[in-house]
Formats: sequence, structure tokens, C-alpha cells
Amino acid sequence: MIYINEKKFCNINLSSLDFYVVLDFDNTITTKDSSNSWSVLENPKFMSSKFIEASHNLASKYYPYELDYTLDFSTKSKYLQEWYIKNMNLFYEYGLNSNILDLCVCNANVHFRQGFKKFLKGLYDNNIPVIILSAGIGNVIYNLLRINDCLYDNIDIVSNFIDFSDDGNMLKYNKFMIHSCNKSLECANNACNSTFRKKKHALLFGDLIEDLSMIPKKDLDKCLCFGFLDKMVDTNFEFYMDAFDVVLTDNGSFEDVIMVLNKFKKS
Repeated sequence: MIYINEKKFCNINLSSLDFYVVLDFDNTITTKDSSNSWSVLENPKFMSSKFIEASHNLASKYYPYELDYTLDFSTKSKYLQEWYIKNMNLFYEYGLNSNILDLCVCNANVHFRQGFKKFLKGLYDNNIPVIILSAGIGNVIYNLLRINDCLYDNIDIVSNFIDFSDDGNMLKYNKFMIHSCNKSLECANNACNSTFRKKKHALLFGDLIEDLSMIPKKDLDKCLCFGFLDKMVDTNFEFYMDAFDVVLTDNGSFEDVIMVLNKFKKS
């Protein structure tokens, strides 16, 4: 099922390529059945069962808050901050190192949505700036793009990067933590090139309504926003229709995205 705000599309002309693209990663670039960039590191071959159990316990407690749109923003943000910090501390406590991270990524159950690599290649060929703005683990995202041969130089990744010492041990994490309630281009401004700031329009892709905050609110009228809705569809579809210009359900693909963009393409 695809919902399209056709009026919005008719008011925005992307034919000049005067736009940039900002994407969430987990469950946006990747399919609904993929491991996310945090759980990639829960591989029992490389991390202990105690770590995995502790991480799952945190997810069981906090993940429902991320999907609950009846919660007020400040409450949800508080819960997510707690969750992310506790999970990062688990990596440190249970001895994550750079070698283990690389092994986990190479053995990850992660699949890009159909048509994503074609979509990304088209953006690269047309020199369109791409920002991947994720509340996930930046090292995992970087390596997944690299091993899938789509780490192009028009892409900036803004995420929670883990630092390792020269001998590969994880350093204690004390940076600003990006989660789904605070992702914004304010995070990106100091972390990527400024090419996107010169563009008139934007395409935004996310799987949570909070992903809309990746674009400044004042610029949303110049942005076409795509939302992938694969969980709690019956409960959340109306929320997503109110929030996004395009809503794609049933494991929607980037082939669907290309189809929608071509339908409204102006000469």
C-alpha cells in the first residue's frame, strides 16, 4: 500500500537536481527483517551470552517506548537516552573491540531494501549530496556500505561512532548520543560538508515519525518526506499519513520510491 500527497509533489520541482537527500538507516535503508546496526553486534559467535541477554533485556524494556506515539516527546526522549547510554556501556563492559565489530558486520543479517543500491548510485552519478543520519552505530553503517560497494564520496554518515584505541580496544563512550528523538541536521552541520546547505529542496527517508526532525521544521514545506511503515501498520497508518508525503507499507522498496519520483518528474 502506498499513500501519496499528490498536491505536495505538484508544488515541488526536483528536475533541476537542486536538492539533497537525508536518510535514516535502520529499517529505512534496511528491510524490516534485518538486524539493526546495534543488534548486529549481538552475534553469539563473537560476543558473550551474558552481553546478549543484557542487551535484549534493555530492548524489551525501552523499545516499546520508541513506537508509542501516545507518549509526550520529553518522556520518550528521556527513555531513549537512558537506553542508548546503557547499551553503549554494555559494549564497553563486555569487551567489544574493533576486530569483533568487523567480524560481526561481515556476518550480519542485514539486507538493503530492494532498489536501494540503484537509487544510491543514481544520486552519486548526479552529484547529489547524501546524508545518512542515524541513531545507530556509525562504524557498522560505514562498513555495511563499504562491503556492499556503495560507499560513495557524496555520502556523509552522521551517527554514533565508537572510538577504538590503537590496539583495537573500545574507548569509554562520552560523546553526544544521537537517538531517534534528537536526530537533526544540527547534528550534521559539524560532521559533514556544507554542500547540502546550498540546495533548495530535500528528500527525506525514515521509518519513524521522529525522523522528520532530521530536516528543520521551517524547511519541511520544501521537502518531500517518505515514510516506511512496516510495524503496527493498522495502529499507526493515520499518524504516518499526517506526517509524511509518501507512506510505503508491506516492506516498501526504493523501486517504489523511484516509481513515485518518476511519476511526478517534471521536464
